[in-house]
Amino acid sequence: MKKSGQVRRPELANSTITTDKSSQLSIGDELRIAKRNLFFSRCLIAILIVLLVTGLVLAWYFGYLNPLFNYVTDSVQ
Repeated sequence: MKKSGQVRRPELANSTITTDKSSQLSIGDELRIAKRNLFFSRCLIAILIVLLVTGLVLAWYFGYLNPLFNYVTDSVQ
């Protein structure tokens, strides 16, 4: 019978094998960092897409895309 203060651990739980500083982080810490990085990268991609679409709309509105449109329509005919 186990004593109340005794906890069963895997053999490598007390291992001193380390590869880098991030190996000291717990799984929860790693997941929080990954979630934060994913959020920021998705926000950055969304901002870049909005800027690209806005640039295309403005280029069409001011007529900068007319030569390209004419070139495409002339080549199709």
